Amino acid sequence: MTIRNDAMAFSPLLAVFLFAVAICASWAILRLVPRPLRPQAGADSRNDGRTDGRYAAIDGMRGLLAYAVFIHHGIITWQYLHTGLWTLPPSRLYTQLGQSSVALFFMVTAFLFWDKLLKAGPEMDWPGFVSSRIYRVYPVYAVAVLLVAVLALASTGFEVRTGPLDLLRRLIGWATFKAPPINGLENTGQIVAYATWSLPYELLFYAALPALAFLVTPAHRLRPALVSVAATLILLLYFRNFSLAVLECFLGGIAAAHAIRRPGLVRFARSGRGLAVALAGLSAAVAGFDTAYAPLPVLGLGLFFVAIAADQSFRGALTCQPVLWLGEISYGVYLLHGIVIWTTITANAPVRSLVGEDAGLYALALAGTGILVVAVASLVHLAIERPAIMAGRRSRALRRNDRAERVPA
Repeated sequence: MTIRNDAMAFSPLLAVFLFAVAICASWAILRLVPRPLRPQAGADSRNDGRTDGRYAAIDGMRGLLAYAVFIHHGIITWQYLHTGLWTLPPSRLYTQLGQSSVALFFMVTAFLFWDKLLKAGPEMDWPGFVSSRIYRVYPVYAVAVLLVAVLALASTGFEVRTGPLDLLRRLIGWATFKAPPINGLENTGQIVAYATWSLPYELLFYAALPALAFLVTPAHRLRPALVSVAATLILLLYFRNFSLAVLECFLGGIAAAHAIRRPGLVRFARSGRGLAVALAGLSAAVAGFDTAYAPLPVLGLGLFFVAIAADQSFRGALTCQPVLWLGEISYGVYLLHGIVIWTTITANAPVRSLVGEDAGLYALALAGTGILVVAVASLVHLAIERPAIMAGRRSRALRRNDRAERVPA
């Protein structure tokens, strides 16, 4: 008997339920994480003695944003099971859970590095910046690419269908942040829920940052700027499909980096009135527009983000330990959630037949999948992501020490 109920699948209550499950899963997993590796609950990122320059409210927000993208793709998967099409859901809420979240991720990137640039000025360590991005971005991405290749081959019976050279060329495409079909599987990108589309935008911002610094800050360093222009042109030619509507999201983060340098604005953003304005901006962007990638929704999201950058924690909701842990593992959640959805639901025939026509059962399956996403991302963070970040820090420290030793007394 068919019990399909799209109204249940698109109900806002489902999102609330899935967020609650994620926070509970994070709380449970934290009991297994050694105390020194746990995030510090309720931390004020500027006054708690931390030395890593982290912003606690932003960390917590990132965790919820990454999980919102998982929910977004979970709803799209529900549609895919019935239509065979990977398209945006008819629900504005579930569309914006994906698009607004990614827009805010771009703001986070722009804010963190523009803030670092404003602090460092002419002393900005550009080689260290590049090194940190490689150690931060690529290890988890490499895990995702490896899993995509294995799952694509498994979906095609582990038979090379396109020729070894073609297979190698497509694997190189994935290794360089494209998402071509592998071994004849046309929807290979669906294995990661097509989430990797945002990474070239991040790379483009990284590449353009030294040139932007040369243009708009007192730190006029020509050599990094020239390298930056060359790298930016290479990325523009390689990917070719950047959208200006998406790129303008980075402006919100740049604006926030300047806004937090105004003490009066920071005090307002942290106040109850600032909280209300932030929620109004977020609500207007999510409820009032069909897409996040347009000037007005970006403005609303920007108002919300300025408050977060000013350490508006929403009465501690963003800085409680389970939410901060979701922030710690957010990159893994973002990159790996599609793989978990693919293996547990999309490519799992028994599960598909069980939950495909019953929205209630699908909601439970999505909740279970979400728990697995948090668990897998936590494991990858502890085993791969965090050690790589620490290795990058050690490498940069050694390079700085070596440079200091070469300076004549």
